[in-house]
Amino acid sequence: MFKARFALLKRADTLTGTDRARLDAIFDAHPRLEAAWQALQQLRGLYDADDHQGALQAPNRFSDLYQTGQLPEFHDIANTLTEWSDEILNRHHTGRPSNGRTEGTNNLLQVLRRTAHGFTNPHNFQARGLLIT
Repeated sequence: MFKARFALLKRADTLTGTDRARLDAIFDAHPRLEAAWQALQQLRGLYDADDHQGALQAPNRFSDLYQTGQLPEFHDIANTLTEWSDEILNRHHTGRPSNGRTEGTNNLLQVLRRTAHGFTNPHNFQARGLLIT
């Protein structure tokens, strides 16, 4: 199981023959794990789809697996997908979304925090944070 942990995270279409053989051996011993892996492959369809309509099909295929009742652990995931489906599917309307700007701002603030050992007033730290962002 330990050697197959990275193969479990791969997409089905990128598995090598060795990975596939290793997974088949594990899935023979643990059929619930195979059902969970298949569900993960269906969820990846949300991001692999080219448009909104294609992305709508992935949650439906996931729900089909969910309704079999093999994996009660997926109830929370299915409920979250349903609750956030508009936000998740809006990814296909935004082009190529990125959180790079947020990560860059966070990096600047972390650098400021590391260099601000002498600040005794939190308002000065806040003002300096506003200045660098």
